[in-house]
Amino acid sequence: MSSDWKDLGDIAVRRMAAVKPGENLLILADTETDPDVAQACFDAGIDAGARASLLVIPFMEPTDPSELDGATIGAIAGSDVVIGVCETMFTEKESTERALESGVRIASTNVKGMEKFVIEGVRDVDYDLMIEVGTRIGALWQNTARCRVTSPLGTDLTFDVRGRPIDLGTGMATEPGQADFFPGVSVANAPIESTIQGTIVVDGNIPPGRLPAAPVTLYMKDGVIVDFEGGEDADALRAYFAASGDPIATHLCHFTLGLNPRARTSGSVHQDEHVLGAVTFGFGSQSPAFGGTVPPCNVHCDVVLTTAKIECDGVVMLEDNRLNEDLGFGGLS
Repeated sequence: MSSDWKDLGDIAVRRMAAVKPGENLLILADTETDPDVAQACFDAGIDAGARASLLVIPFMEPTDPSELDGATIGAIAGSDVVIGVCETMFTEKESTERALESGVRIASTNVKGMEKFVIEGVRDVDYDLMIEVGTRIGALWQNTARCRVTSPLGTDLTFDVRGRPIDLGTGMATEPGQADFFPGVSVANAPIESTIQGTIVVDGNIPPGRLPAAPVTLYMKDGVIVDFEGGEDADALRAYFAASGDPIATHLCHFTLGLNPRARTSGSVHQDEHVLGAVTFGFGSQSPAFGGTVPPCNVHCDVVLTTAKIECDGVVMLEDNRLNEDLGFGGLS
């Protein structure tokens, strides 16, 4: 086992999940997980004094609306803390949401395709500064009546974000009921759905986790995708949404800004959406913590813009992947 995986296991257990001696710890992997990664997390859990278990489940596609099996549901519900190292989006399942409501906390990552970032994105950055900048951005958004997102490729989307709760994605789950993905940091909220109007031109990651050969344009009306444009990739994305069988899958449910200077556009969705200055729009299942009005949905997916300009009530807060230092957002590079 490599020293990097040992580092990852220790970081996941001691910092991202803050595992305490005697806690019931579940390491959840799937059939796409590198066994050495799961083993490293399990070993770190034992070293931390936790009562650790390791469970490997069959991989589930993001568009698969079916529930987890009974044994997995029981294992998650019976844990104090879960560290997920799998591609399966188990946190989007209704059973996992119930477990979170009962106090289980979950820290997750997906190592595949971002093997370097999963270490460097926590170990080799000023993590506290990312959290501080993200907090300041969130405060600005909560008082922004008109947020406008544009890009050189043609994105032009406007929406109101006033009063909506801020989700600061630190990647850490240290309190009962918390769930997050690491490495962080990102800042997100749910725009007021009826105010979301315009176009999104995606040049970064698209489902099921790849870079498009050509940009894909999404036409938005009242927070819902009404049309796709862009050749084969647009057709594939349209088919991806259709495969879910749930019309709510096309509803925009969150707006996210990446803040990690160690992230690079790679084709790995988690890394791509954490690139400093990258913008992500999520669709489908909406966390109740966002305080939004998107109806329940069994699937979730994200699309990423590699660069964008963000204006908050006419003031530029981001352009060319650089934050406006005059607004107190400096220091990340």
